[in-house]
Amino acid sequence: MQSQPPITDSPWLWFAIFPAVGLVAILATGGKFGDRQANIERQGQARTAVAEGSLDINEDSTGRKSSSGVPHYSQPGETQVKLWPLVVTLSVITLASLGMLVRERLFSRSAIAEQDSAERRG
Repeated sequence: MQSQPPITDSPWLWFAIFPAVGLVAILATGGKFGDRQANIERQGQARTAVAEGSLDINEDSTGRKSSSGVPHYSQPGETQVKLWPLVVTLSVITLASLGMLVRERLFSRSAIAEQDSAERRG
């Protein structure tokens, strides 16, 4: 009687585990990514506004500074770079790999069972 190879020998297991770990990491970081991404985008937007010359800083007679031509800056939850495409991609890869793993395990089990029954008959 032949036994099935260990599940760790299947590449589909590893194709499922790695994106699943990525999804867990994204979920574990929670809103921290949005805060950091918003800060990075604000810095870039400010640099772009200064480089283009669209940002003017004016000083009044009391020494108080005010700015005009300020762009709309990114806020947490309103960033230009979104996380959902990465989450969707990792989810699809994980689910497809799990499906292939189940398919591989079920069909190889039935093939082994057929082979065993043929050996017993023959």
